[in-house]
Amino acid sequence: MFFKDIPGKEVEKQYLLSNAKEDRLAHAQLFLGRTGSGQLALSLAFTSFILCTNRDETDSCGQCSACLKSHKFIHPDVHFSFPVVKKDGKNRNETTSNDFLKEWRSILDKNPFLDIKTWLHSLNLENGQANINVKECVEIVKKLGLKTFESEYKVLIMWMPEYLRNEGNRLLKLIEEPPENTIILLVAEKQDDILNTILSRVQLLKVNPFTDAEVKQYLEEKHSIQASDSDQLIGIAAGNMNTAISLASQDSVNYSDSLFQWLRVAYKMEPVEMGKWINEMSSWGRENQKNFLEYGLHFFREYLFSLNTGRKNLRLNEYELSIAQKMTSLLDISKTEQLILILNDCIGSIERNANPKILFLADSLTIGRVMRNISVGKEIYHV
Repeated sequence: MFFKDIPGKEVEKQYLLSNAKEDRLAHAQLFLGRTGSGQLALSLAFTSFILCTNRDETDSCGQCSACLKSHKFIHPDVHFSFPVVKKDGKNRNETTSNDFLKEWRSILDKNPFLDIKTWLHSLNLENGQANINVKECVEIVKKLGLKTFESEYKVLIMWMPEYLRNEGNRLLKLIEEPPENTIILLVAEKQDDILNTILSRVQLLKVNPFTDAEVKQYLEEKHSIQASDSDQLIGIAAGNMNTAISLASQDSVNYSDSLFQWLRVAYKMEPVEMGKWINEMSSWGRENQKNFLEYGLHFFREYLFSLNTGRKNLRLNEYELSIAQKMTSLLDISKTEQLILILNDCIGSIERNANPKILFLADSLTIGRVMRNISVGKEIYHV
């Protein structure tokens, strides 16, 4: 991974580069940022820079022996640890990251901005209970106790240390006093879910979310998304590069017409039209359905922001703004808040493999009742 492959992040990059060039490497560092903010990508690029034998001032060379291996995530002195589920009939307590290295390298090559849901989805194990177990911790201690094979440093990249439970206490001595020339990089999203005993032993690097301009640049350069399409993706992503990449991989990225059609048929409550819309939506894949609902949340959050503040500089395009303006006579703050709750619940139901026809029928009826001022209790948001 190159630093240049990560858009923006100039402050974070400069901090890491300065530490490496001035030989001020922390033995244990926490890369902390919101989902999709690029902290994993930064840790990968930083590792390649540290190990590179012919680096320049701003990046690894990509051509030396160390780079050829680290950029493919196969360097013998770079170790990975990440949440896993049981595999191939093994007992869950016996399964470690080593059992999933092939899949891990494959998804990193495609998307170094992934989140835990994307990781488990790639394994077709969305409903699995992932964690980092005792055996994994024991394996980490063994690996980092070995001498280096090729490079000056050994590096451990632990992704999502939030999935360490009390088992993480087994790593405290290692984190506080690692073997010589050992660097431990923890990559996390939720500081409150990390053991305090670990937090007190690491140096913190906060990673900011991507800006809209950085997401736009990445989508247009790396995924060949046209500017007209990227504008809508940017709004939905809200700085989350993983979400932007997921949306870009779908066959269609224009959800606005489908959303506004849904509101029309829900309001009219005409059975034939509603049935046609539900059948079409049910034919979409689950990821596309979730992305559509994420777009709906984005639109209504921007709309609610406008209602609350009166501001017009929203993250919506001209077409969306024109629709939003027409909605002001129909949807007030209270109704919009209810619609946001409905869409949030709908996403959760899809993630739990709810029947899409039943789900969208129930929500269509509920949305129609909200828009028509018919009392809606929380207990009937879903059936």
